[in-house]
Amino acid sequence: MGFIGDLNKLNKQAKEIRKTYDPGAQMQDALGKMRELNESMEKANKAITDGVPGSAQVVTVGPTTGTMNFNPMMHVELLVTQQGGMPRPVSMDLTVPLQHMARVVVGATLPVMVSASDADAVAIMWDQPQV
Repeated sequence: MGFIGDLNKLNKQAKEIRKTYDPGAQMQDALGKMRELNESMEKANKAITDGVPGSAQVVTVGPTTGTMNFNPMMHVELLVTQQGGMPRPVSMDLTVPLQHMARVVVGATLPVMVSASDADAVAIMWDQPQV
């Protein structure tokens, strides 16, 4: 068949893809992810603004869900400890600077700031050494 046959085959494949392709649903999914990331960044900013130092042990690390400025985004579960407080779980989506990817492994302890007004607002302090 050659070139014309290949074009017909590609056209049939494109029609099959169009049957299940829903750009509206993909846009809604993308908007939801952006909302979650914005909320996470807002909490991190709050923690940096009115936060107290602490540490966070990485309990689970989810797969990379995308990138922002070439830095991977992922979901992590942390066990956060503030000075004089009990450890408590915190779940967050974060953007990890590429040079710090090796620090985000299960069992690692990271320096954090925890908001004094919102216990779920946590910011990882990438510029500080690993605890």
